[in-house]
This record gives sequence, structure tokens and C-alpha cells, in this order.
Amino acid sequence: MLVLKFGGTSVSNAQAIRQVAAVLKGNTYSRNRIVVVSAMSGVTDMLVSCYQKAAQHDASYHQVIQQLEHRHMEAIEQLVPFSHQIDIKGKVKLLLRELEDICQGVFLLDELSDGIKARFMSYGELLSSALISVAFQHLELPNTLIDSRDFIITDSNYLNAKVEQQKTYARIQAHMPDAPLVIAPGFISRTEAGKTTVLGRGGSDYTASIFAAALKAERLEIWSDVDGMYTADPRKVKAARPIKELSYKEAMELAYFGAKVLYPPTISPLVAANIPLMLKNTFNPSHAGTLITAAPAPGPTIKGVSCIDNITLITLSGSGMVGVPGIAMRMFKAVAKQNINIYFITQSSSEQSITIAMADPEGQKALHALTEEFAQDIAINDLDPVSLESQMSIVAIVGNGMIQHPGIAGTIFSILGNHSVNIRAIAQGATERNISLVVRGEDAVQAANLLHDSFFLEKSEKPAEALA
Repeated sequence: MLVLKFGGTSVSNAQAIRQVAAVLKGNTYSRNRIVVVSAMSGVTDMLVSCYQKAAQHDASYHQVIQQLEHRHMEAIEQLVPFSHQIDIKGKVKLLLRELEDICQGVFLLDELSDGIKARFMSYGELLSSALISVAFQHLELPNTLIDSRDFIITDSNYLNAKVEQQKTYARIQAHMPDAPLVIAPGFISRTEAGKTTVLGRGGSDYTASIFAAALKAERLEIWSDVDGMYTADPRKVKAARPIKELSYKEAMELAYFGAKVLYPPTISPLVAANIPLMLKNTFNPSHAGTLITAAPAPGPTIKGVSCIDNITLITLSGSGMVGVPGIAMRMFKAVAKQNINIYFITQSSSEQSITIAMADPEGQKALHALTEEFAQDIAINDLDPVSLESQMSIVAIVGNGMIQHPGIAGTIFSILGNHSVNIRAIAQGATERNISLVVRGEDAVQAANLLHDSFFLEKSEKPAEALA
């Protein structure tokens, strides 16, 4: 059993879908395959725009639905013989009429819950999987189409649902069709009560990982439009290069810190089942890609430099924190109540300050929550007013081998210091797999390039400024 996932760019139009079919036919698999597909690239954003317009009483949501219809109909007309188009066109129109009815309800009733948002967002994968299944039938790839919501059971956190693993695995093992090729929509799931949920943006990777782990697949392959995971974001670091092999833990660190090619929760089910993961390029299938396993072949000490932009730093400080138990607990509890995800935590050894980092849009919410929680302590001058710095970036250096190589942190600070890049905060775990730095957003690209050049380029390749 193999599980393959194709992302939005891989199924963005008729030409791309033909390329996916060529990839599947070009590999001489002698076993069953499950192919998980995303929505066509850009469609989920169109669906979000659709419900936002409806909620704002903007009737132009009709135009967005027309654009969705045109895009899917155009792909059908290019992929499916005319005499076989009527059924799939009817199914697409039915799904879009359902979507329009929901929009009309939001428009009239001013009702837009997370549950309704999840229903909206599910239509991208429902449309693409239906279209691709029929297209494959006419591209000599007979297949069985399933609805992933019939298999993946979650809680009712509609937009970032948590999978009920035991129930989900049991259902997959009992009911997955025994067919040579199964097509499944990614991203979508259901509560036990039958309400549609989604697994978070990028959740199609996670869908594929769940199927692979439940069925003890030989391998999971994730196909996108890049040649695997890179040593840095190629859009920011021109010298970035593909990584041949990574450990699960290294891949998880890089994915968490902004490597867009992989959705972070994808790794966890694979680790438990010890299933290898391949990252491949749909449009360059001959490239080796990146192999992710528990025990990769020996490689460079540092595997990658990654970034998260648009970060806010919140700092709680004051002499009243020293030796007082429970301050950190109160801080994290206040933030957790606001459902804020913390990317980064650091505390001074004197216990006089704790700094946390989160996405910029969450900053003001965190500031308000912490100012309220510690109002009394601030009023009597035990604590300073909570401080906020926005438009920052986290730059992370990742690699399993760093623990055996002293001096890496010193090299990082020396390089950035020599080029006047100010480090606002530092965090390093005891495993030494990740050293994370917070810098001003405007310095992030320079910092990433300097560090990448230092650790990945031979001396003869390094630009003069990196050797200064």
C-alpha cells in the first residue's frame, strides 16, 4: 500500500492533472494506492472570500461562485470527452448550488459560525476530487472515489479539528475500499455527530498521513511544485538547495518554522508507525526529492535555516517575579484562554523576565489578556507594564548533529553581530536540535542569507560580505 498526496498546484488545471496522471502511470506500482488531492490552487482562498462577502452583505459572492464554476467546467471540458461530461458537470453544479444556498443564508441571516466556515472551505476538495476521479477514468486510471469525511472523525474545533485517532484508524481499517486506486479529498473531516470539520490550512498532508499510518503503508509521498525540502526558503535565499535526507525530528522543526512544503502535524502519525515520507515535485518527477525517516544517512551538521515572519514579542518583566512561583503559569494560562499559539518562549536566568512570541494578529489580544491578568502586580510596581514589539521574525537553525558540535551558537552570534543584525531574543532546547533567534522583520532575509551562506556554502562560493 502506498499513499500519495498531490497539492493544489499539482491539480490547478487540466494540464497539471494530466501530469499527475502521468506520474501515477509512470511509476510501476504493483500494490494498491490511495491518492489524496487538495483543492485547485487558490480555490480555498476564493471560498473564504465568498463567505466573507456574504457575511458583509456583499452580493458579489455570486461572481466568486461563477468564477469557481468556470474554472472547474473548463478543466472538465479539457479532460473529459464531450459525451461523458454531463454527469460530472451536473455534480459540480449541484455542489456549487449547495454553496450558493449557504451563502444566501449567511447573507440574509448574518450568521457565520466556525461550523459554517468549515462547510464553505470543504467544497474545494469535494469539487477537485470529483473532477479528478472522473478525469482519471478517461486517462486510463480506473479508480474508486471516497469521501474522507466518512473515515476521519474529529472533535468540534471546526477550523482546526483534532483527530480522534483510535476511532478514525478503526474506521479506515474496516471500510477503506480494497481497490487498486482510491481517490480521496484531503483536508476535510467530520465530527461523530456528522458536522463537517477541516484539519487546518495545509491539512491535506495530514489526511494522507492519517491514511498511511492507519493502513501501515509502505511509504507516504507528498507531491508539490518544488524538489523537496530546501536548506532555506528559495524565495528568500537564492543559494538554497534541496535536502536529500532528513530525520522526522528535523523535518518537524523545519516545517514548524516556515517550510511551506510540509504541514507540521503530518509527521506525528508517521513517526508512530515508522513510515518513510518522500517529498517530490510533480513537474520534475525524476528529481530524487527529500526522504524523511527515523534514521537518515549521515549528512551535514545543520540541515536548514528557516523563518517565520510577522511575529509579535510580548515580555513580562519586573523584580517582583524573582523567586515567586506561579508567574509563568498565570502568564501561559491567560494566553491559552485566548486560544493563542505560542511559537517561542525564553526566560532570563535571573527570573526577572519571560518573553513569548506569537503571530502579529494575536499580539494585541495577548497584551490585553496579560495586562488584565497582572493588573494588580503592575499597580503596586511588582511588575513592569507588559511590553509588545511587533513586525519581528524568528530565524531558526535546525539540525540533529548540533549537539555534537560546539561553537555553533558562537558562530551564529558572531556572523550576525559582524553585520549589525540585532538579536532581540534567543531560545535553544536541551536537545540542541534548534537554535531560534528573534530579529526585526526587516533584518530577517539578511540574517537567513548570512547564516545559510556560512553553514552551507564552501568558502570559495561565499559572497565577500559573508566572509567579512
